[in-house]
Amino acid sequence: MIADILLHNRIIRYVSLRPSLLWSLVSLTLLTTLLFIVQWSEEIITVDHSQITDFQMVELRLPQSVTQPDIDISDQITEEVIEEKKEEKKEEPLRFGDDSGDFGDMFDTAVPPRPIYNALPQYPASMRKAGIEGVVVVEIGIDRNGAVLYGKILQSLGREFDLVVLRWARGIRFHPALSRDREAIRSRVRFPVRFRLED
Repeated sequence: MIADILLHNRIIRYVSLRPSLLWSLVSLTLLTTLLFIVQWSEEIITVDHSQITDFQMVELRLPQSVTQPDIDISDQITEEVIEEKKEEKKEEPLRFGDDSGDFGDMFDTAVPPRPIYNALPQYPASMRKAGIEGVVVVEIGIDRNGAVLYGKILQSLGREFDLVVLRWARGIRFHPALSRDREAIRSRVRFPVRFRLED
């Protein structure tokens, strides 16, 4: 009798010091009870599938991958193929203009450059048809008059998207950034351009 009480106290103490174990045991007990209740309940619901007449087919289109595989599958590997792959990896991001020279730091400006209203770039038709969407980040250099000096792609979504964004960036006009002395300065900004299929 005393051994049973000591064993019982040890079990209670063990479980009380480990609350996660207690919750696990309670959950297990509850789920097992529910399983037995559902298994042996007298009301078993059966569905007659032959009576279902209203049925709709839904087309599911998954976007196709834009990335090209890094591995070329062929039986003959030549030095030309290896050199071609090395050249592909060295490909520079798309850009226009000249980004050399001194550009003001955005943290030193009193007023950052502000774009004069311009419509967003057109969604490439082939990419819309393929169901591809995402973000292209472009860096734009702006002179003291608000004209665009250069543009380069920092985050690419594919060549077609990049070309559209660069073409768009060439046509933007800005109110130039102003220094703390209220003088127009050269600056550079980064624009994330989001392409969404719903737009």
